[in-house]
Amino acid sequence: MTRQRDDMVMTEDIMVNTDHKRSGSNLSKRDSIEDSWSSKGYSYINPFVHRIEIDSQIELAKVYVLTVLLLPIRVVGCVLSLLSAWMFACIGLYGLTLDDLKQKPLTGWRKQVQYLAARAMRMVYTAGSFHYINMKGTPATSREAPILVVAPHSSYVDSILVVASHPPSIVAKRETSDIPLLGRIINYAQPIYVQREDPNSRQNTIRDIVERARSTDDWPQVVIFAEGTCTNRTALIKFKPGAFYPGVPVQPVLLRYPNKFDTFTWTWDGPGVLRLLWLTMTQFYNRCEIEYLPVYKPSAAEKADANLYAQNVREVMANALGVPTSDYSFEDVIVMSRARDMKIPFPGDIVEIERTLDQLGILESKRDGQLCEKYLNLSNTDKLDIITFAELLQVDLKDQNLHKLFALLDHRGKGTVSLKSFLLCSLFCKLKNSDIITFLRALVNIYSESSQRIDRDSFTRLLRHAGGKLNEQSAQLLFYKLDTANLGHVSFENFADYTEKLPNYKFLYHKSEHIRRSKVLSTTATTTPPPTSTAAATAKSMPTSMPRPLIN
Repeated sequence: MTRQRDDMVMTEDIMVNTDHKRSGSNLSKRDSIEDSWSSKGYSYINPFVHRIEIDSQIELAKVYVLTVLLLPIRVVGCVLSLLSAWMFACIGLYGLTLDDLKQKPLTGWRKQVQYLAARAMRMVYTAGSFHYINMKGTPATSREAPILVVAPHSSYVDSILVVASHPPSIVAKRETSDIPLLGRIINYAQPIYVQREDPNSRQNTIRDIVERARSTDDWPQVVIFAEGTCTNRTALIKFKPGAFYPGVPVQPVLLRYPNKFDTFTWTWDGPGVLRLLWLTMTQFYNRCEIEYLPVYKPSAAEKADANLYAQNVREVMANALGVPTSDYSFEDVIVMSRARDMKIPFPGDIVEIERTLDQLGILESKRDGQLCEKYLNLSNTDKLDIITFAELLQVDLKDQNLHKLFALLDHRGKGTVSLKSFLLCSLFCKLKNSDIITFLRALVNIYSESSQRIDRDSFTRLLRHAGGKLNEQSAQLLFYKLDTANLGHVSFENFADYTEKLPNYKFLYHKSEHIRRSKVLSTTATTTPPPTSTAAATAKSMPTSMPRPLIN
């Protein structure tokens, strides 16, 4: 799994007495507008939002005291344990190349030293506060199940599975082998490396997984986090089919963290990794539970359709966890990240907004474009009630999707929404695969009466939506370069012609073709957990042909 992250903290991450799944209540001043919305009769689970809730001053005081007394000791313990694991890895890898590791599994004394390296890595987690690991179920052998499918994936801590069991292999990007200390340790696990610069990387990775899964050699099992990204464990998002292409039996593995505080869930909208590490290591101890479910043997239909196989295994795991499944996927994180970069309101809810707009038929209509053209001539556009909103959208006031959209845009529960927020969201959903210059062209009428006469302030506000590449100072400097006659205004066409010729502005003309998502209905928080019917019964109701997404 590959993931690039920044610290994506929108608001203060230590929340006091808040709940991101509210029902008809006003938000506190410390709530993030990116939280999952909830209004009377409408709610949904957003698996990419996490807030740390420490509701006691005593608990907060404990964190600060242990920061001084315990954290330094734990850091030293982690470093020493990591160095020990690295030393064992260096010994075990002596005389071997990456090609050697790819050709055949470790045997003999190298296998024994690998076990010692895994024990040393287990001590890293022990020093870091994970004293207790409760193992449930019976781990299968690599002959019985060559692949371990793990979910939910919510944290960097999930790698504890690798060190807690007879160390399996992982799927990792090739660059990880160059990470100081960790690179040697990861190499020792004989991972399947993904070559990102290789256009055939995904196909080659699938081939490597298939070869290992069907090999008669004693390869370690391959661990795959099927969701492909981190979630908050409130639902299982769509599984990527990489683990299921080989068509061999898999063993589902569940991860749980039954602790008082969740200080390690690492999601798209939530605390950054350093804050999570700090709060995790300033607890007296943390618990992890690993449950091995019975080996899942695919049917003939599942062997022929990796997506069907993935769907059915997800149902089994959701049943065991007691959580619903969700239509969200890794690709939705890409969409939300792009929305945030382009300063679109409510980026955490943009996928649900898109689905609702689609249900209302707005994405296929020209209604939002027509509203843009007359936007500056409308009054009270920041405080539209539901009746006015319905009239502007030309939607039946009784349409439940209208009320759902209104609730999504009315985060504060004030009974009004902003037309500008609606237009920004709607146009983004329509044009998310277009280049930025096309999107900016569609927004001109929101900020200026004419595309031929855009003043400096309007130009600066417009370029806020240029994907985070142009700050206010850069936008103003660009305005002055365009306004050579000192008229106090520029035209959009001049802006487009000027930037198209310069390499510094190529990002404005790059299409986001990587955002490919099929239209699916949303999964709401009111959805009950998956029924206890068997996966085979579930399979009968599923389509036999589904789009083939990319491997995890």
